[in-house]
Amino acid sequence: MRIISGLLLAASISGLAGAALADAPSAVGFWVTPEGGSVVQMMPCDSGLCGAIVGLRTTRKPGDLPYDQHNPDKSKRDQPLCGLVMAGSLKPVKGSTTKWEDGWVYDPDGGSTYKAEMKLDGPDKLDLRGYLGISLFGRTMSWVRETGENKNRCTPPAKAG
Repeated sequence: MRIISGLLLAASISGLAGAALADAPSAVGFWVTPEGGSVVQMMPCDSGLCGAIVGLRTTRKPGDLPYDQHNPDKSKRDQPLCGLVMAGSLKPVKGSTTKWEDGWVYDPDGGSTYKAEMKLDGPDKLDLRGYLGISLFGRTMSWVRETGENKNRCTPPAKAG
């Protein structure tokens, strides 16, 4: 009887832990960059969490499809920003469900790539820090979770081939 009670208790604790983990805040989702800029979809990828631009500034003209014109690789300057993977390799910090490290972030406005880390500051705010060398020498951008109607989605152009 003690064995059965012990198994039931273990199963209950395991179920509660799984439910708590399922309710834990997640960086996966759609995030609006400062000043209502782009919408970035954070998602799992092979190397950790990655982010791709899926929405462009609402101030752009209809039919305007911005390109990665500041990319240091001139051969990539004709690639549209829509669909561009601009963050990647963000791995969870050991023992944390709200922090990621050892990643990278690309700034299409300047064409630079930085080391990156990020953390959730509540369920609807994501702080992404890009830096050179050590985190002390960097800048943090706060993104807010997209809610409501998706007004500024973009459609990546079809790839030739």
